[in-house]
Amino acid sequence: NINNSDDDDNSFNKESVAIIDYEYGSINYAMYDVANFECEHCVGNDGMANSELLPGADRQRDFLEEYVRQRNEILKVGEGEDAGRASAATTTTTTKTSEEVSELCSQVSLFRMASDFHWGIWGILQAAGEVVLDGSFQREGAMARLEGEVDLDKWDYLRYGKNRLEGYRFVQEGLAFLDAIKLALHCTK
Repeated sequence: NINNSDDDDNSFNKESVAIIDYEYGSINYAMYDVANFECEHCVGNDGMANSELLPGADRQRDFLEEYVRQRNEILKVGEGEDAGRASAATTTTTTKTSEEVSELCSQVSLFRMASDFHWGIWGILQAAGEVVLDGSFQREGAMARLEGEVDLDKWDYLRYGKNRLEGYRFVQEGLAFLDAIKLALHCTK
């Protein structure tokens, strides 16, 4: 979603960056952006979600480990250690990184719910705008829309919104299931 080209006839050069997807241009929690990216990756041009395209746990961990590594490199975390402490520090850093990545994975799951909810409501509101003309509600158009009649040359906002809200419920149910397991394990101690 960032345009950076070295074409001479392009108005952009290596020194400039053009953000073409402005939801990533605002100040968000970093893991919200990761979650939103994952969600958007799963929705085709027809508005249909394909949860099979979500990264698996291993791929998500790999991505987040690289994120932490790059962030630490930029922030220069871990520099200034002498050689005698380097080996012990590496083991400690690896453990801390693993713990941090686990925490970031949890945050991404929660933010996937936020992203799906946000864009689900947005899609439904956009669809509602399709049946309000000149400030008045068009009952016939609304009924046809609810019955699935849609111009296939247009983006189906309602389907997109419904699919994103289904993604929200899917993650919510999964988290509720995990909470039930944690409670059951706690009760058996």
